[in-house]
Amino acid sequence: MAIFTTNGMFIIDEIHAGKDSFYDIVGGGGMFAMLGACIVGVEPKIAKQLRWIVDRGSDFPQSVTNQIDSWGTGVVFRDDKSRLTTRAWNLYGENDFRKFKYLSKKKRIDVKDWIDEFGLQQVCEIPVFHLVCAHDRASSMLNELQNIANLEKKVFIWEPIPELCDAAHASQIHEVLSRNERIIISPNAEEGARLFGLDEPVSLQDSIEVLKRFDHFISDHDMCVLRCGKLGSLALGTRQQGGHREIVHLPAYHFTSPEKVVDPTGGGNSFLGGFSLGFLLAKGDLAIASICGNVAAGAIIEQLGVPQREGLKWNGLTFEQRLNNYITLHNLPYSTDSLMEILTNLETPR
Repeated sequence: MAIFTTNGMFIIDEIHAGKDSFYDIVGGGGMFAMLGACIVGVEPKIAKQLRWIVDRGSDFPQSVTNQIDSWGTGVVFRDDKSRLTTRAWNLYGENDFRKFKYLSKKKRIDVKDWIDEFGLQQVCEIPVFHLVCAHDRASSMLNELQNIANLEKKVFIWEPIPELCDAAHASQIHEVLSRNERIIISPNAEEGARLFGLDEPVSLQDSIEVLKRFDHFISDHDMCVLRCGKLGSLALGTRQQGGHREIVHLPAYHFTSPEKVVDPTGGGNSFLGGFSLGFLLAKGDLAIASICGNVAAGAIIEQLGVPQREGLKWNGLTFEQRLNNYITLHNLPYSTDSLMEILTNLETPR
């Protein structure tokens, strides 16, 4: 069985920041999304149903394979010794300066790749998909899936390409969100603002005003999740009777401990992975899904690259311990035991 997948590529990064350089750092939006889901999916049977593709070229390090294997997901390694692994170069500087370029050829993942690697039946049964792509590719993949499966009960978490989140492409993005499929669009707060020609939000209230712009931009059955960095997350639910939509705000895991944030890279992608699995296991509860996303992202950003896993611990803490810390710190109206019961229910994904 498979309950979650992504079309995001696996990338091996080299990172240059000041006088420091780091090599063979695992990255890519798809990888971080799957890792976020893995952090939330503490039951091995759930983790095994997180299905994704990692393309290994002739230069793929064995240490990276070992690292991925240790997560216990349903990863499929696809080997091609005739090419290099997708690699990228990252330069970081002051004032959030960043430059990025690919060092080797990209190998995209499409619907056909899922079918070839997972089998047609598994692809048809997957309830939640993470799409990180432009509007035209999102429509194309949805059309392909529509030809092979009933999409009525499926959920698509769509992370549009950042550079296309602007007023010039708003109509194309709106067109995707006018489809019949249930889509949760998730830009970060700055991208969401830019889509409507607004300035980058600097406060929670600014971000709420951006979120409200999506009220009539998305279909009644669609949702929006704004990833607001240190301010946490904002979610806009489906339109209810009376015309209103639920708005859910959850703070960032390290809102009161910013000194523990080492590298925010992948935080947004891993939030969506944790959110996606939480949304599935909690049967569409936006608050529980947002809690899962923020807890997963909190583990990801505590170091360069990915958190170290030892047993059930990520950087020294289990998901349950992190969840308890989060609930307690922010005085949330949940018990850790009740949420863990929901998030370890193996019957829910079926």
